Amino acid sequence: MLAVRYHEHGGPEVLQCEEVETPRPEENEVLIRIEAAGVNYADTVRRNGDYYPVPTVFPAIPGGEIVGSIEALGAGVDHLEIGTKVFALINQGGYAQYAAAPARGIIPVPEGLDPVPGLALIVQGLTAALVLKDSAALGAGESILIQGAAGGVGILSVQLAKIYGARTVIAAASTPEKRELALRMGADLAVDYTRPDWHQQVLDATDGRGVHIVQAMTGGNIFQESFECLAKFGRMIVYGFASREPGTLNPERLLPSNHTIRGFFLGDYFSRKPDLINATLAELADYVSDGRLRIHMGGAFPLSGVGEAHRLLEGRRTQGKLVILPWQDD
Repeated sequence: MLAVRYHEHGGPEVLQCEEVETPRPEENEVLIRIEAAGVNYADTVRRNGDYYPVPTVFPAIPGGEIVGSIEALGAGVDHLEIGTKVFALINQGGYAQYAAAPARGIIPVPEGLDPVPGLALIVQGLTAALVLKDSAALGAGESILIQGAAGGVGILSVQLAKIYGARTVIAAASTPEKRELALRMGADLAVDYTRPDWHQQVLDATDGRGVHIVQAMTGGNIFQESFECLAKFGRMIVYGFASREPGTLNPERLLPSNHTIRGFFLGDYFSRKPDLINATLAELADYVSDGRLRIHMGGAFPLSGVGEAHRLLEGRRTQGKLVILPWQDD
């Protein structure tokens, strides 16, 4: 089969399209013929050798989010059928034509959901929903600032925040095109967080009170500036550091206004809260089906185009969901 691999950490140039052996499903695994693989910022973090909670083993096939059809069943798998369309999260191996995946983590594609755009609901959709509902505990009538509001997670977060009852959704994005997209998706205000006065715009929009929630994925100076936007008893949920610059904050500053900063890592939800994962995915699929949640596709690439997909993502020149189509010709 064809797969993209890298044998050392580095930039997009380390990604090579290679002929490799098709995996065989081991006990309690299934083999999936991959229809599409999601491109996520975590893939670039691991490729670059930056901090990631799970170690990378070389040679590595990137990609942890796939959709496709079950091709074969390993020993001990008797609750799934060959030919079933499924989503799967795997440690690595998604940028390929086939991948083996643990059977316990397989999620059948909900009826009526287009599987390729539906892939946006797995990492990005579940991240957006669980950050809002579980980590941030967004309440009706609250306000929220969403960083990277035109990205894969952000564009769904803008819509879900409104569905979940937010009164004011403030989208932060770096270009006019991205801000316009966020407004079309339901944001009440869009700010340019490359401007020095952007956080003052957030305060002005909330009558000086600040927002109840900040959904943070940028890091660096934006981390500190976003903290200044929090209202009393405000919560900041950190799910990424796209700038790859650390954010620093003296914890004493949390005390006077009862602020909370909390981290989010989706992987632990799959292993520790599978019922919540399944219920949330079903909820998201229903929102797509009834038109309340729109999936915005940002681009599809063949295996030979993975390097370009990573360059666009790291350059923050994308909007919405990026996917790899491993059977597509150049």
